[in-house]
Amino acid sequence: MRQQSHVVDVLFSLALFCVLTATALLVVVLGANVYKQTVAGMTQNYNTRTSISYLAEKIRQNDAAGCIAIGEVDGADALILEQKAEQSDYQTWIYSSGGKLCEVMVAGGTNVKAADGQPIMDLADLKIDWDAQGMLQLTATDIDGAVTTLKLSIRCKS
Repeated sequence: MRQQSHVVDVLFSLALFCVLTATALLVVVLGANVYKQTVAGMTQNYNTRTSISYLAEKIRQNDAAGCIAIGEVDGADALILEQKAEQSDYQTWIYSSGGKLCEVMVAGGTNVKAADGQPIMDLADLKIDWDAQGMLQLTATDIDGAVTTLKLSIRCKS
């Protein structure tokens, strides 16, 4: 009888160890999955929100009469920010091309092509337009298809 009691104790201990090991493994797998989803969400937010924040800051820095315009670079919307320095005029063009948000600074009146710009960050598409109330509307689409829209009131309209 004593021999049988030891076998039951050993089996019980082994079963308890297996259950605890399986539970610990399950917790690790679930935690890794939650972490993966969190990182994916943060990356998506970074790409869309950072691009919109970047554009908003550039617009605020250049908010002067006649200094903000909308143009096109190879068929894509482009934000044109003009700066006047001493005897020269410069333009900063910001647009989306090839899955990237790009920026290029050129002398005023220069014809800009998509290949001219420096990539800043990943961004599938950028739409820029004036809405009915005269606000500048920016719509950014990241590489995963998430869309973020921002409307800005321009203080110094032309």
